[in-house]
Amino acid sequence: MGTIEDLKLVSKTAVQRLRKQKLENGKPFLVWSKRLPKEQSYLEYPDKSIKIVKVSPTLRSFIVIRELTDLQVQAIRREFDLY
Repeated sequence: MGTIEDLKLVSKTAVQRLRKQKLENGKPFLVWSKRLPKEQSYLEYPDKSIKIVKVSPTLRSFIVIRELTDLQVQAIRREFDLY
């Protein structure tokens, strides 16, 4: 069995691969953050924009709350290592 660090690395690699696939296929990628209210998340789009969205309880739809400014997008990319 691997160490916690090994599991974290495997998890991070899997999420990065899924993010890349979704964005390359023209689909947005949902980024969860403890800093946002429970029902809200960041939604990263293939055009590099990021919006804050309110996700439905069924996870099948969302409502855009607001689009982030370029400076806010840069900060989120640094925080979550989204390069």
